[in-house]
Amino acid sequence: MNKALIQAGVALLGALAVLPAVAGDPLQTPARMSARAPKAMLTAMALAGQRTVAVGERGIILVRDGAANAPWQQAKVPVSVTLTDVTFADTANGWAVGHDGAILSTQDGGAQWLKRFDGNQANALMLADAKAAVTKAQAAGAADALADAENALGDIEAAAKFGPSRPLLGVWFRDAKTGYAVGAYGQAFRTADGGANWTSMGAGLPNPEGLHYNAIAGGPGNLLVIAGEGGYVYRSLDGGTAWQRIETGYDGQLYGVMFTGRSLLAYGFGGRIFRSEDGGASWRETPAVTKKSLVDGVVRGASIVLAAQDGALLQSDDDGASFRLVRQGDAVPTAGMLALNGTVLLSGVGGVRSANLEGAK
Repeated sequence: MNKALIQAGVALLGALAVLPAVAGDPLQTPARMSARAPKAMLTAMALAGQRTVAVGERGIILVRDGAANAPWQQAKVPVSVTLTDVTFADTANGWAVGHDGAILSTQDGGAQWLKRFDGNQANALMLADAKAAVTKAQAAGAADALADAENALGDIEAAAKFGPSRPLLGVWFRDAKTGYAVGAYGQAFRTADGGANWTSMGAGLPNPEGLHYNAIAGGPGNLLVIAGEGGYVYRSLDGGTAWQRIETGYDGQLYGVMFTGRSLLAYGFGGRIFRSEDGGASWRETPAVTKKSLVDGVVRGASIVLAAQDGALLQSDDDGASFRLVRQGDAVPTAGMLALNGTVLLSGVGGVRSANLEGAK
């Protein structure tokens, strides 16, 4: 599973790839340096001060300083797996996640990256969680819980035989030390030392089905929210130790979650948008204005802007209670969005493009 594929609906990413596949283990093979990298499939973007950082296929990471028309520079990256998300805690410290459980970090604003974690370590942590769940269910004498735990253990053991194959799809850091990464099949990890070491949050998450986690965001205090498969939102009030699973009234994919300053929004498949005014405890659906899946969102001044998989943009001026279409889709598969100096940037097939909303119909 690839977050970009889920979000943008690009089923033929391999065929569209700008750079050829690498030989050997992509977790051990550095990303190929290429002048064509800015035209690659780029899945997500983040700001490191005034620097824009974009990540995408084949381990490509690009950086550019200043204006939206400045030239891109390709960063040195130790892996060639597709990267699905990126975040920065400040101008220097950033993290990216991707396929095969890869977690990368940078301390120079994105110019150079180190691998901090991969799917082999993820498999070991998830196996330990699953075995602990079986032991706990046996001690409690709970037949149903034991059956669920044993099934989950069997699934993880089977998946581990295929190696580090499970992708991570979302990453968020509260500061330069404390961060979180989530992904497919119930993967959820946290770090307290900037990514040098990771521990699993799986034992605290009520997800016996191993449903996918697509995105994570943090709010005031120790509040964390995960959006994922089945329309579920997961909320932690203590920084990721204990979690609640909350139903939104929808059973499809939620691809993103964001704090607006006053409320929470979760959005996803088929243009569905849900809003919470109580820190994620309860959710109400916002009327849809598109049937295209929503893939990313930003707060832009007093407005909220959401991007659809076809490049259409939706804007709310009432904190997410309603949206209107402010930019028609351009049919370019889109996976990420960023607000920069009055301009909205969209990433996807063919790289990054600008979308000026001023006076948009």
